[in-house]
Amino acid sequence: MQKKTKIITTVTVALAVLTLGSGTVLQMHAANDVSTVSQTVAPRSVKADSTQLTADQTSGTKQNYTVKYTDKETGDQSATLQKKTYGSSNRAEDQVDYVGRNTQGTTVKLNKSTTAVVQGVMGHTYVHWNQGDWSVTAVASNANVTGTPTQFAKQVNQQVSATSLPKDADTGAITVYSDAQTGEANSVTWQNGKQLYTVSGQTADGTVKLAQEAK
Repeated sequence: MQKKTKIITTVTVALAVLTLGSGTVLQMHAANDVSTVSQTVAPRSVKADSTQLTADQTSGTKQNYTVKYTDKETGDQSATLQKKTYGSSNRAEDQVDYVGRNTQGTTVKLNKSTTAVVQGVMGHTYVHWNQGDWSVTAVASNANVTGTPTQFAKQVNQQVSATSLPKDADTGAITVYSDAQTGEANSVTWQNGKQLYTVSGQTADGTVKLAQEAK
């Protein structure tokens, strides 16, 4: 009888450990979920010259999450900040559409220290330059009569230079358009180790500002 009692006690302890183990996994999974913007690198709101964005939806996990923003004036979704974690830093880096300094084309001065390359492709003019570990491409429609592609590129360069982009970025790329986009075509993407962060938005200044305000 004593031996039988010992076996039953052992089984009971084992089941208790198993139950505790399962509960611990569930708690860890719940703790890994992201439901508020304060759990992410994203700011609660940003204000650029033409746009005020407010975070209104957050979902995912600490490794992979999405924060969506609405435009205060229209009430429509107009920007998104997304984090993805890859298996290696090389895979994360491959997702960044970085344009190097060997781009061919006509050169233009954006300021005393920044020279850009200008290229024309299918009704659009692309002005590209590099700033530290970042590449920047400003795209202007040739049908836009409100200013020249170089003027738009100078505005972008001034905004990028005025406030720091994410300092922990290993490499990053910015592509913005002079006209407001119906979709979130403007983008700022940067890689930090295995993590990839992407901000997309309808306006150039709002998209860049959102990335600059990321923690």
